[in-house]
Amino acid sequence: MGVQIGEYIPKKNITLEDLRGKKVAIDGMNAIYQFLSSIRLKDGSPLKNRKGEITSAYNGVFYKTIHLLENDIIPIWVFDGEPPKLKEKTRKIRKEMKEKAELKLKEAVKKEDVEEVYKYAKRVCYLTPKIVENCKYLLKLMGIPYVEAPSEGEAQASYMAKKGDVWAVVSQDYDSLLYGAPRVIRNLTTTKEMPELIELNEVLESLKISLDDLIDIAIFMGTDYNPGGVRGIGFKRAYEIVRSGLARDVLKKEVENYEEIKNIFKNPRVTDNYSLNLRLPDKEGIIKFLVDENDFNYERVKKHVDKLYSLIESKTKQKTLDAWFK
Repeated sequence: MGVQIGEYIPKKNITLEDLRGKKVAIDGMNAIYQFLSSIRLKDGSPLKNRKGEITSAYNGVFYKTIHLLENDIIPIWVFDGEPPKLKEKTRKIRKEMKEKAELKLKEAVKKEDVEEVYKYAKRVCYLTPKIVENCKYLLKLMGIPYVEAPSEGEAQASYMAKKGDVWAVVSQDYDSLLYGAPRVIRNLTTTKEMPELIELNEVLESLKISLDDLIDIAIFMGTDYNPGGVRGIGFKRAYEIVRSGLARDVLKKEVENYEEIKNIFKNPRVTDNYSLNLRLPDKEGIIKFLVDENDFNYERVKKHVDKLYSLIESKTKQKTLDAWFK
């Protein structure tokens, strides 16, 4: 769901060239949802193997990761752990939205309305635990680091960015800003839109507010922990209240669990238990998983596996040389 503040904050278009030589932390769940909804056949149906299992996510993880490495960008994938209890309402809302989309999809299929079928098919995508575990397994075979967050992946990615272990967080949502990520990149895991860079300092300076204030504005408008926010209050009114200095008093009165929600953003559960080192890929393992088990095209996969091996080999050799001459 994410925080709906995008139209009110400064952002700028960037190119892949601007990110050369940088590590970025990818919000894994966010990216996989994108792959599931966008990597589809012309009729709107997702890619599947012969057993009928959806494989769109594996396609996205494999080819997008290699594409970033080709542009000298090192992706570190970060996955969600146990969500905060306050997120349960948002999870229910998402489930209901998908169920409604499924009904609309069935109606569109009956009417043979191709456009409507495609529209609603994209909304009916379930990210199952098996898909997530298989994506992690694929990344391991590829030699790409991934981090398992103790709770919210965006919080963990933001923590890594604040530490300087990665340059930015990659996510379509803006929530990472609330966790204090110094930079957020949108549209990096999509193909149709130009990447956008949002810098936290620029956001705060342009609005003349603090990070605490930004969190309060988000809570007014609604977050994953209080979906819907405070009735009748949008960005402009929330901004006015924040600037008046009355935000905390109003939110304590209007939002149940206000202090707990704010604490999730200010003191999230994170870990230092991760490695950012690339490893040489398991060529045979990748081919077995993608081609033998999930029916990907052998020639295309083999070509990209060889490319991946070459890219990581050159990067690990360079790292060894750099360490030697330090």
